[in-house]
This record gives sequence, C-alpha cells and structure tokens, in this order.
Amino acid sequence: MATQPELPDASRTDEGQYTWNRDAATRCLDGSPFDTELGLRMSRDAIRVANGVLDEDVFQSKYHEAVVAEFGEDNRPSKQENFDDE
Repeated sequence: MATQPELPDASRTDEGQYTWNRDAATRCLDGSPFDTELGLRMSRDAIRVANGVLDEDVFQSKYHEAVVAEFGEDNRPSKQENFDDE
C-alpha cells in the first residue's frame, strides 16, 4: 500500500492541506461526469471540518442543495433533519 509523503510545514494550514491535495483530487475528478468544482469546494470544506474549523452541520447544510441538484438526491451518510428529499 502506497503512503502519502508527510505534509510540508507550509501545508499544515487548512488551505495548505487543500492545495497539497488539489492536484491529485483534480486528476481523480477530471474523469467524472459530475461537477469537478463542486467536488473541490466540498473537499476544501471537508478539510476544515476535519480540522475542527467548520461545524459538520454547517457543512452538510451548505452543500445539501448543490448535492441534490448534481445527483438528484442527498445520500451522504449524515443527513440533516428537515431535509426530506422524498
């Protein structure tokens, strides 16, 4: 199993972590029929959630409408109350 190299000191910030991973994420998303920019925006904020800078509930509600518009439903594992897609 391949491991990622250790983050350089400048990449220890939320933005640094995003930038460090952006090229690999872009390559993965380029072959997808889905919105690459949405994926990149969500990945940036997911790093912020993981680092405790952004609340997960805020993240979920921030992207709910965009996820429904892109995929027709929001099947992410932690759905918000009062978001009924049915």
